[in-house]
Amino acid sequence: MQEMIGDCGLTLQKIDGQMLPEIGYHIRRDHQHKGYAKEAASAVRDWAFQNLPYPALYSYCKWTNTASIKTAEAIGMHFDKEYPDDQNGITHVSVIHRPMLERQES
Repeated sequence: MQEMIGDCGLTLQKIDGQMLPEIGYHIRRDHQHKGYAKEAASAVRDWAFQNLPYPALYSYCKWTNTASIKTAEAIGMHFDKEYPDDQNGITHVSVIHRPMLERQES
């Protein structure tokens, strides 16, 4: 039997007032901590950098969501900033820039 355990993808999101490409991932609680978010987010990151012109990709979450922050770090993202907002109180933003070699070839 196949079942949906989560989702992951690239969307444009309003992050601190800017529309930015964001890798979002959500895994059902009973399937978390098994590497699924990392695997899916890595595939989205690779596909986006191979097929789209974005110089950077982002991920954002509530500042206390350490699991989501660790997933972002696991795919090569690093802290970009935190900012106050009505939904999260404080939103944590991670970023990964297009690999330098690819930028030099463009």
